[in-house]
Amino acid sequence: MSSSLNGILSVAKTGLLTQQLALQVTSHNLANATTEGYSRQRAELVPGIPVLLPEGLVGTGVRVADITRARDQLLDGIYRRESALFHGFQTQYQGLSSVESAFGEIGATGLGDSLDAFWDAWSDLANDPTSSAARSVVVSNGQALVDHFRRIDGTLDTVIGQEVDRLRNSVGLVNDILDQVAGLNVEIAAVRASGTSAPDLEDRRDVLLDQLSTYVPIEVTPRENGVVGVSVNGISVVEGVSHQTLSLTSAAGVWSLTTAGGLTIPISSGRIGGGLETINDDFSRFRAALDTVAQGLVEGVNAVHVNGTNPLGVTGLNFFDDFGDPTTVTAATLTLDAALVANPQNVAAGSPDGGGNYQAGANDIALALADLRTMSSGGILGTSTVNGAYRDLLADVGLTASAARDAADNHSVLLSSAGERRESVAGVATDEELVKVVQLQAAYAAASRIVTVVDEMYQTLLAI
Repeated sequence: MSSSLNGILSVAKTGLLTQQLALQVTSHNLANATTEGYSRQRAELVPGIPVLLPEGLVGTGVRVADITRARDQLLDGIYRRESALFHGFQTQYQGLSSVESAFGEIGATGLGDSLDAFWDAWSDLANDPTSSAARSVVVSNGQALVDHFRRIDGTLDTVIGQEVDRLRNSVGLVNDILDQVAGLNVEIAAVRASGTSAPDLEDRRDVLLDQLSTYVPIEVTPRENGVVGVSVNGISVVEGVSHQTLSLTSAAGVWSLTTAGGLTIPISSGRIGGGLETINDDFSRFRAALDTVAQGLVEGVNAVHVNGTNPLGVTGLNFFDDFGDPTTVTAATLTLDAALVANPQNVAAGSPDGGGNYQAGANDIALALADLRTMSSGGILGTSTVNGAYRDLLADVGLTASAARDAADNHSVLLSSAGERRESVAGVATDEELVKVVQLQAAYAAASRIVTVVDEMYQTLLAI
């Protein structure tokens, strides 16, 4: 009789202890209802191992087999992919916005205004081809145009330097995250080796992986003992307890993300991928286009000016220094011919007479140069004018920035949607948890009642 009562007490004891533990897990959920990255946990209850009696198998109560967390790896993968895409386009748009500022109003006017002022100066000289003051204005406006090209190029250098600094900082953060993920793999594997799970440690690791996905596109692969492998575009960066150390390198002006072994990781999303796309593709394209505008300007103006004669009787002078080949000119090296800087009287306004002598009233050269505002000189710019080529460059900058902004907006919506779907699985619903608290309280009270009943039965037995 007493053995049967002891068995009942044992069952009641397992009920009390198990419901206490389950209630602790539920309380943990409620306490972390607003904790970022927390996954709802659940005490997995299973029947105790039954014992064989002459009457048959008899249950021994209830126990907690494990404490698991609600998580969907597929939803995690979708969320991290959208995170990488969103942050990549956002980074690209931020960089392009800086470039738009560089090509926009620098000081009082933009480059387009400087070009117009340069052509206007030639038109004024054509109206008064003997004017020394008009020649000085041509040289002054030409120098202002040169300075403007150089300022834009210098601003691009500054923007690129800022982007490179951001990339280096991002790579440092990525290396720190990889180190922490590998460290958590060690801790989780140790806990799993004891036969239990480590939901809180796994949540910490997932938060780190979410952060990592904002910098680079990642693929997470579960391994044995709860550890994970992490790869970026098929290149492993975390495997078990070891991880790669990444760095930002440059070769021939092209920046890339590389491993310690020198392996280049090709990426185009995440903050690092977006930054690399902006520097290597967008910035280099814009700079090349700006250099082409400068080359077209030099080629077109020199081709006309070299045929004119100035009041000093000199023919064959370039207006801009072309270094022997206009295609070698860049926005950074654009400069006026030294002879014009030394003496504005070297500016030619008209063609020489039949004997090659200066004609005081001739203005055909100045008119032809003023007409370059609307007429193409061919050559480097093809059928485009200098102003037109610059407008095309501005349009390219604006359209590229707009496309990046639109893509960032689209993926922001997709990222938010992916986060909501993931939260619906892993998030804590306080109403549901409170209902569970009531259920566990009732189960605990029932187990307590059994203890009371057995105590009364013992008292009855002892009174016999």
